[in-house]
Amino acid sequence: MRILMGFLSAFLLINFNNMVFAENFYLDSDRNKGTLHFELNNDIIWNEDSNFTNGWSLQYHTVRYSSWEEAKLPEFVKWVGKHFPTLDDADSIVRNSHGIGQNMITPGNLNADAHEDGELPYAGTLTYSLSWQSFNRRTARNLQVSIGILGEPSLARQFQIFVHDDLGLGDDPKGWDTQRDTEPIFNIGYQYAWRLAHLGDYNNGLAGQLTLAPSASLGNLFTAAELVLALRFGWNILEGFNTYPAPPGRGIFQASYLPKPSSASPHGVEVILGARGTGLAYSVIYDGSIITGDDRDVDRNNFFFTGGVGIHYHYYDILSIRATFEKSTDILKEDSIPDPPPGRVKTEADVSFGSLIVDFHFK
Repeated sequence: MRILMGFLSAFLLINFNNMVFAENFYLDSDRNKGTLHFELNNDIIWNEDSNFTNGWSLQYHTVRYSSWEEAKLPEFVKWVGKHFPTLDDADSIVRNSHGIGQNMITPGNLNADAHEDGELPYAGTLTYSLSWQSFNRRTARNLQVSIGILGEPSLARQFQIFVHDDLGLGDDPKGWDTQRDTEPIFNIGYQYAWRLAHLGDYNNGLAGQLTLAPSASLGNLFTAAELVLALRFGWNILEGFNTYPAPPGRGIFQASYLPKPSSASPHGVEVILGARGTGLAYSVIYDGSIITGDDRDVDRNNFFFTGGVGIHYHYYDILSIRATFEKSTDILKEDSIPDPPPGRVKTEADVSFGSLIVDFHFK
């Protein structure tokens, strides 16, 4: 009987402590704001202008809520959040986001007006993404659904011609008449992130965090599995999970970090070191279409790896600025890429790029 009473007392004490010392997510902080996120990804930082050559997105992430039930969101968004596995964990806070974005893919020889067998075709995508985010200090779960269009309606042709011709920032791209055939885009992605280790004080102190984030994507734009390992460290850094570059439709839009308490400094700076492994099963960009008759494909690798370094500055009351540089191994097989005419540039085999992200925080 004494043993039973001891177990009962311990159980009550543990639960009492959990109630008394429940996690404070700072939802009442005046820094719990919505975020307008602008992201630009471009390969010019590596002196390249082909393969994945440019991408941009404009995203809105809501304020954080204590639960989907309490969230001031459309009923459909709340229903998915409450019923999709892992998104309704009781010990987490939630937010959702909307984003639009464009990707642009080109061959290296922009002066060719005809497509050559084995060469990477011109392609552009324009997508809208809706995401659900559920997170705490230790884990983050993100679900994203993207819909859009590949081909002429993506306006990628017009965007590159404006930048290269009207602004004079590149060669005249003459091959857009050979771009991928128009087809609808549908992609769904899911990511589960873990905080493997951390040290220091996130608020007004030096801190570091090691994160592991596997993800899976399914759709005609990008069907793949990825594994990310990231180390970040700095002063007064974000608590939770930072935002990383996410090319539209392929990457997962997320901002799964806690608001800063009012007692913390408005300034923060952190350095990011990351590595990502990608197993690519299918992409209409590289493998041709399963919907239209555009069966042009390129010889590619099934696996590639990316390393990245970034520096982020936060002024938590108003904005955050993030600069990241990512270098990848080859996704295309170098020997299979056609050689260009003399004086022209061969298509790059990798998908390296630099990224600039600016977040504006507001009520």
